[in-house]
Amino acid sequence: MNSGKILVAEYKHMPVLKLVGDVRVLMSSTIDNYFSSLYSKAILEAMIVDLTETTGIDSTALGLLAKMAIQLRNRFNVKPSIISTNPDITKILKGMSFDIIFDIVEEPLDAETNFGELNHVSEPEDVIKQKVIVAHQALMTLSDENKLEFQDLVSALKNS
Repeated sequence: MNSGKILVAEYKHMPVLKLVGDVRVLMSSTIDNYFSSLYSKAILEAMIVDLTETTGIDSTALGLLAKMAIQLRNRFNVKPSIISTNPDITKILKGMSFDIIFDIVEEPLDAETNFGELNHVSEPEDVIKQKVIVAHQALMTLSDENKLEFQDLVSALKNS
């Protein structure tokens, strides 16, 4: 059973992605498809990822966030903001070197925003496996510690 939700909204002409609950690999296609829609925009000046209601997040979801931040920097010269008021989540973000690619904000978004939930996207196992590989490769680019942490997983997935 999937206890996480993916919500999206616009706030002051900025896309906002809010991850709620326990965010796991089965949500990767939904997250990745949303990010693909961002990359097709002509102009994107900012992006907010709100993790204030995130109770857990796996390395695949983190890798997709890293991939998105790298893409936004490369395509739009944008450094997205990530909001985390949970000290445990913030510790994970900093431990994964997210402070290099995100502005980490530890205060909640101070505005009422009308979020809509994204529909869950299901894809074949081999497509999800490829997303897991790409997500972990993105994490590996952030630090030597991440590279050591995930290189065996990526090798194993590529060879399976």
